[in-house]
Amino acid sequence: MSLVKAYHAGELEEIDAFIKQRSGIRHSSRQGEWLGEGVYFWENDPVRAEEWQIQKNKGAILECEIDTRFLLNLLVKSEHTIEFYDRARQRAENPAKTPNLRNQRDAQKFDLDHQVFRESQPYFQLEKGLCGVRMAFFLGDSITLDGNIYENQHIQICLWDVTAIENPRKYTAGLSGLL
Repeated sequence: MSLVKAYHAGELEEIDAFIKQRSGIRHSSRQGEWLGEGVYFWENDPVRAEEWQIQKNKGAILECEIDTRFLLNLLVKSEHTIEFYDRARQRAENPAKTPNLRNQRDAQKFDLDHQVFRESQPYFQLEKGLCGVRMAFFLGDSITLDGNIYENQHIQICLWDVTAIENPRKYTAGLSGLL
């Protein structure tokens, strides 16, 4: 088992309901969400959840653990990730399927990525028994010329099925001095 700590900024009522009943947490379904539809978490990063809470006027932060064994974990090379990348490549090679979709990195809108995950989700959830996806993001420009040092990099988890959540609790720490 490989548990990671994760944080989700949401409405107070949904966070409280989830902690009590393990239901009621809303899925994000907006077009352009990079990992498709689901419940989004920042891995090991309460500060990003706090920033999102302020930016989007959310009422609470859920802190929990998520078992990565139940995720399409794009941070490791595995049978599932190889299969996902093959499927994504096939999808990318057929742009006629959705000619109006494209990603806009500068605006942090990922319509094409969203569609790839949306099309892949039923297969990986129903056929492979996975509950979500885990992926690293590198946004903005590299600090070094043509390098891989990004100030805004993080790991996000998108859960299609919240049964992968363990030990849910309300995050109560104050805002970090990093904001």
